Amino acid sequence: MIKQICYLGIAGLLIFASVGFAQYTMELTGVGDGVVADGVYVSPYQGTISESGTQIYSGYMICDDFTDEASLDTDWYPTASNAGNVNGQLFTGGYNTYTAQQAYDAVAWLANQLVLPSNVTDPTVQTNISFAIWDIMDGATTDPGGGAASLITTAFTNVTDGYVGSNVTVYTPSPRNGPGYNASQEFLVVSTPEPAAAAILGFDLLSALAGVFLLRRYRVRA
Repeated sequence: MIKQICYLGIAGLLIFASVGFAQYTMELTGVGDGVVADGVYVSPYQGTISESGTQIYSGYMICDDFTDEASLDTDWYPTASNAGNVNGQLFTGGYNTYTAQQAYDAVAWLANQLVLPSNVTDPTVQTNISFAIWDIMDGATTDPGGGAASLITTAFTNVTDGYVGSNVTVYTPSPRNGPGYNASQEFLVVSTPEPAAAAILGFDLLSALAGVFLLRRYRVRA
């Protein structure tokens, strides 16, 4: 029985407010490599994003929300914002002594590590990064692979050294009702703008993005 799936939002430089208020259609289509740890599928997953009926992305997605549920082949409607400037997304509390913004930057850094070619199909890395992301955003301590804690420390070290998750987009369920009350989960997507895209970012950032989609987490109970 599918209990939970996480989506990673498409990354981009959300300099323009229009992106933050736009609404999209998302669908989770697969569980990536099908790696399971502690009874749940780990990121990255596979999914699609559409805008105004036109598919604008198909690829990896990463979930940062362990408390809510999402189902395969079911549409839901998120809003998008840049991980480097979230303006109070689904998770509004900080992680330990860190602010919510620092937490989003930390998970954006981890999402970038997950989609590296050397990591994206490595079951150990998938498990450690997935649980590090979930623990940061959900305030839990679940580390079945034994490597999440050190990754969390490294992520926040990078954030305090100035890292900003400007190439990761956060997709938050709309309406946003808070953890435990949403129709789906919050997801992250990592992407890299094409060189020619800079001139049109102000009109439609997402149409200018092309890159790797990170699947967050897919939670399943046996």
